[in-house]
Amino acid sequence: MLPVKATVERLPGLDEGFIKPLPAMEPEQFEQWAALLKQRTGMRLPDNRMSFLVTNLGMRMRELGIVDFQAYYDYVTSGREGVVEWGHLVHHLTVHETRFLRHESVLALILQHCLPANPADCPTEPLGIDVWSVGCSTGEEPYSVAMAIDDRMRQLDAPYFLGMMASDISRAALATGRVGTYSHEKVRDIGPRWLKHYFTETDTGRFQVSETLRKRVCFNHLNILQVGDAPIGKMDIILCLNLLIYFDREQRIQIANTLAGHLQPGGMLILGVGELLNWEHPHMKRFPYANTLAFQHQ
Repeated sequence: MLPVKATVERLPGLDEGFIKPLPAMEPEQFEQWAALLKQRTGMRLPDNRMSFLVTNLGMRMRELGIVDFQAYYDYVTSGREGVVEWGHLVHHLTVHETRFLRHESVLALILQHCLPANPADCPTEPLGIDVWSVGCSTGEEPYSVAMAIDDRMRQLDAPYFLGMMASDISRAALATGRVGTYSHEKVRDIGPRWLKHYFTETDTGRFQVSETLRKRVCFNHLNILQVGDAPIGKMDIILCLNLLIYFDREQRIQIANTLAGHLQPGGMLILGVGELLNWEHPHMKRFPYANTLAFQHQ
């Protein structure tokens, strides 16, 4: 593997002579960083992702004024300051593309098979709905699901309780989700009716999730490999989308088995399409639905 040059960030108003590029990352350094990422998050970083690593390390290193990959590695892995710094760095390395209503087929599955279809299907007592968004990033996924559920239950005029847990390894991403303010680009796929009901446009042209909806989503810091140690109850719906692809097959199976153990009987586990092939579990059965990979607890 050849060394990869870091991209130089050019600041407005500065000549090239003022910009000091980061050094090339050597293969041994890539292996060192990849091993650290796998040890602390479980995520694997294949050789063809060196440019991704260089770019994202470089972003954080420039913020700190560090220009050497080895010096930054030593800093991240040493003492209390290193622990704190890892919390900042993990955001750059693990937060991926997300947007509202990204998985329309998943929302359709939830509406058609996890919720009442008409008033006659609703129980006399308020319906409790517990949902877990695993790897929630900056909150677009759990808010999308919460909007879909709330809209359906309001149309049915049915009382309900929604317990929406949203977890991620990045504290910075969770902070964004808790605030619930997004750019116009992020909300571009939301229809006018939902945008009017669930958001308020701010003076700066951003969109703030309504307080009522934000109160229904609880954001929690959680490493997916440590789920077994977390006090998590039984869920009706668990979403784990576009996350398992970053783990090897053995870890994918381990994670899926753990998530299955947190489902209510009849509950639904929804994974990213193609993320886990030929998975078998004694209490889970594949639930066929277009453009989804879903399993129902038996």
